[in-house]
Amino acid sequence: MESFEKIRSTLEELIGRFAATTAINALKNGVIATLPLTMLGSIFLLISSFPISNWNEIMSGILGPDWQYPFTQVSSNTFDIIAMASAASIAYQYAKLKGVEPFACGLIGLVNFLVLIPSVVTSGDVEVTGVISKTWSGGSGMATAIIVGLITGWIYTSVLNRGWRIKMPDSVPAGVANTFSALIPGFLSIVTAFVVCAILRFGLATTLAEVLVSLLQAPLQIGLGSLPGLLVLTILISLFWVFGIHSSVINSIANPILRANGLANQALIDAGMALTAANGAYMVTYQTRSNFITMSGACCTIGLVLAMAFIARSKRYKSLGRLALVPSLFNVNEPVLFGFPIVLNFRMIVPVFLVPIAAALLTYFACFTGFVQPFGAIEVPWTTPPLISGFILGGWQGLVLQLVIVVISFLGYYPFFRKQDKESFEAESGQDQAA
Repeated sequence: MESFEKIRSTLEELIGRFAATTAINALKNGVIATLPLTMLGSIFLLISSFPISNWNEIMSGILGPDWQYPFTQVSSNTFDIIAMASAASIAYQYAKLKGVEPFACGLIGLVNFLVLIPSVVTSGDVEVTGVISKTWSGGSGMATAIIVGLITGWIYTSVLNRGWRIKMPDSVPAGVANTFSALIPGFLSIVTAFVVCAILRFGLATTLAEVLVSLLQAPLQIGLGSLPGLLVLTILISLFWVFGIHSSVINSIANPILRANGLANQALIDAGMALTAANGAYMVTYQTRSNFITMSGACCTIGLVLAMAFIARSKRYKSLGRLALVPSLFNVNEPVLFGFPIVLNFRMIVPVFLVPIAAALLTYFACFTGFVQPFGAIEVPWTTPPLISGFILGGWQGLVLQLVIVVISFLGYYPFFRKQDKESFEAESGQDQAA
């Protein structure tokens, strides 16, 4: 046990240092700041595409045949600017974490992003220039947004922290002084984007966004969108929690890519194409992990919570189960992770790994076979209870899938829980007799 504690302590220190870096925190906070766009867009997209077979006919009869237009205008113009918003938000958060005035940095991050994506849209033989392509301002531009946002923040704050700024007299209002302070770091940051743009344009006839999609984002999307990638991600999250390390560092890296998968699927839906592997649809998206594999929280402990709340013999686990039941229904399971505990409890290591893996396999093949349509841009808040989230995302099929995962979670955890519950019950009985 001492050796395991040493390993845990070393891993926690290393990962803690990585998670505490400005870049990781700016990435995490920057992407989180864009969630209102995703949530609001999801509401309007859900209304226009509610998972009921005759929904369109019902609404057409009430509002007319073109009833979906205003809803899709809202949903498309939230999802299709997610990369633009992320570039500005990540740069903003980077500057904020470094203790400098962040607003100008966020704006410069947005400018740099626009400089480094294509400004040409081609349709057949027609080429339109001087436009912002929604292809690149949305999911396809996420890798560019992340890199541009982080580098913009780094250049901007590094220049300011070296004292390279236009200083104004103390009598000048702070708002005006901050404007002049932003000129030198902003200029150097934009010049950097300008140089990269020029080199790629005149040297390779391409843009940074296109290069990153080819070399980085597309492989990551394919990797995380595949079954092996999903299993690796699932195993890593369980491994982190076994050693008491929060999986947020993994999520901050994986979630933007998984959301880009969902946006790519939504583009297929908008084009009238079926979400199948043959059409290039991704079977793994943010919803796959958030609402199915980690349903009720990390390690998919909903079955363990139900066993404790309704079957436990010991007072300890019965009380813990009833305490943890309501939070788990809203996907908050820290009381179980640290109270049962799951952390450093190597007697529970088998279900901690196997239950999420089983949920991952089941969800993947449910989408692959078409039982549940692969998920697009619609998301629900992470606190949405199981079964409700399944129905919203996948209709009755999504609800059934979540129900099966609940059963798998119960069957997976119960044999291992039963032994610990028996030991706890016997210990409590011995204490009562002694008293």
